[in-house]
Amino acid sequence: MKSTPQKRKPPNKRRIISFISAFIVSTIAMVALVLPQNESLLSPGPMNPGHEKLNCDECHLEAEGSSRQQIQANLQYLLGNRDNTVAVGHTSVSNDDCLACHRLPKDNHPVFRFLEPRFSKARRELAPQMCNSCHQEHRGQRVNMAIDSCKTCHKKLELKKEPLKISHKQLIKEKRWKTCLGCHDFHGNHEMKTETDLKKLLTTERIEAYFKDSKSPYSENKKYKAKESRYDEES
Repeated sequence: MKSTPQKRKPPNKRRIISFISAFIVSTIAMVALVLPQNESLLSPGPMNPGHEKLNCDECHLEAEGSSRQQIQANLQYLLGNRDNTVAVGHTSVSNDDCLACHRLPKDNHPVFRFLEPRFSKARRELAPQMCNSCHQEHRGQRVNMAIDSCKTCHKKLELKKEPLKISHKQLIKEKRWKTCLGCHDFHGNHEMKTETDLKKLLTTERIEAYFKDSKSPYSENKKYKAKESRYDEES
């Protein structure tokens, strides 16, 4: 007995109209979002102090190749035909992107120093070899590291010539780690005289306010000023 062929149902006009409408709206939204004047709509959070006027492409550089090539390369990686993935759309922000504007001729704590074997514990706990471990963007604050993080590397610090009335060794013994940044700025970029009297050191409240978005309590004069754009020519 022959089966009666089922008649194909006519396309649902309402579904087609809904699909076309959604496609048009999505396309318009995507086009609108990629316009330079609408960059702030894509931002995951407020820019950090000093970065408010930067465009997205100052840090988020376009990845190499077309979108099709990027997708194909990553599919080849999943199939085992490539050893590594590639960035899609934009590259991840790296130390080089930060240092394009913030490279210091002399830095008390340059990121490359933390690659030494003796700082393996610090790398596990804090990842100080990465700029964005301390300066995460889109948080609306200058520094996101805890004020007492010095303890990770300096628990065995001893000075041959002690400048303080109370020794650094004693401060460490008393676990007064929040006093460190009361005398020292981390990168050493501020023109300032290091205090030798703990009664005159900067308070924790002032430092934490600076970590958020307040003016520097150290000094307004800097040895080196950051470039306003990575595309500026070197002075």
